[in-house]
Order: sequence, then C-alpha cells, then structure tokens
Amino acid sequence: MCFTIEVHLTRKAIENRFSVDTAALYDFDFNYFYRAFANPMIPVITGDQPGQVNLMQWGLIPSWAGNREKAEQIRKGTYNARAESLHEKPSFMEPLVKGRCLILAHGFFEWQHQKDARIPWYIRLKDNKPFAFAGLADSWRNPEDGSVHRTFTIVTTEANPLMEKIHNTKKRMPVILRPDNETAWISGGISLLKARQMLLPFDQNEMVAHTVSPSISDLNADPGDPKIIQPYDYPVSGTLF
Repeated sequence: MCFTIEVHLTRKAIENRFSVDTAALYDFDFNYFYRAFANPMIPVITGDQPGQVNLMQWGLIPSWAGNREKAEQIRKGTYNARAESLHEKPSFMEPLVKGRCLILAHGFFEWQHQKDARIPWYIRLKDNKPFAFAGLADSWRNPEDGSVHRTFTIVTTEANPLMEKIHNTKKRMPVILRPDNETAWISGGISLLKARQMLLPFDQNEMVAHTVSPSISDLNADPGDPKIIQPYDYPVSGTLF
C-alpha cells in the first residue's frame, strides 16, 4: 500500500518536469513526508485542467456521498485503490472514467517487517526527478454548507521484486506512471482497457531505496526535517533482504 509520501520539491522543478502552471502552490509547504490519514493537501494534475497543478485532499470522497458522516466513513477506505478491482468499487467507478489524475511526488515510504520490528524505507527514482503516481479524483459537495471538496486516491498494484522485499507482507506498491503514459492516463480519449494496462509495477532498476530513521513513525515527527529521508542503519543481524 502507500500511505506516506514525500513531496520535497520546488515549483520550478515541477514546472520543468511537467510543463504546468504552479501558481496554486505559492503557499504550499513542500515537506519530506505527508501521511494519508491526516488528509493532507497534495499537488495534483487532473484531466480537466492538464496545464496546471491544483491542491487536492488525500482520501477520495465520491460525488454521491450523502452527508459528512458518510463521506468520512468512505474516505477511511479510499486512501489507496487496488488496480485490479477499480471497476468493481462504487467509490472508484466514476473517477476511473472521468477522474484519472496525476499525484506529484519525489519519493515514498514503506515499512518492512523483520521479526518483531517494522523498518521504514524511503524509495525514490534513480534519476532523483519528480514523478507521478496514477490516481483517481472526485469532487464532493457538502450538503450542509455547500463547500466543495476535491479529493483523490493513489492507485496501487502488485510489487516489483524490489518492493516485494521491502513491503514483504502485502507485497504491493503505488503505481508510478512512466512519463510517456502520463498524458494518456489523464486523457478522456483512451479506452478504460488501455488505461488499466498502464497500471503496472514500475521497473525496479529505475528505483533506489534505503532504510531511514524510525522517527518517520513518530506522530510528532517534523515533516520539514531533512533527516527524515537520510539513510539510517539498523542493528539487525544478517541482511535486511
């Protein structure tokens, strides 16, 4: 699964990589980690506004959610969306057709189980550039006050060999789109079959990973602390793999 991501970037880096307007990110805090369960605002590119980045909240609320209680109940199960069953889940059916989006990031975290310990890992691309997770987005209007909430979920797929060793329980990983698939993913002009064929494990040879401090698991950790993503060695006998 994928519940903690890193978006420590600059507007310029995003503009250079995705050729988009980043005005919406003027006051955005580019931090070293964001946890899904805090429902953070994250930079997203949608199909209806492909030339700009907008901030959307992590945890998809479908447009048909009846009230705030129902919306929050649904959101607890929509931080991630399994690629294999997108077409089966009521919350994802409409977004799959007209709400495909790009969630911008620079890295993500996953926890490896070793005996009685959970060891955090940080994963990024080998070229150290920003990338896009495949996502689904939707808008929900709160009937109580009329406020509109734009939300998203990150699509996950089976793990590649590297991620199998790291996420060694459920063996899943977020879908990282190849640059030449990004425009097609958010386009409404391709079939659902073709869109789903993009939801494959990313090439492990284009990724790097290392263990990081257990402080990432501390609820009081500082998201602006660069030490969060620095390599950290654990006194574990044998190899972590």
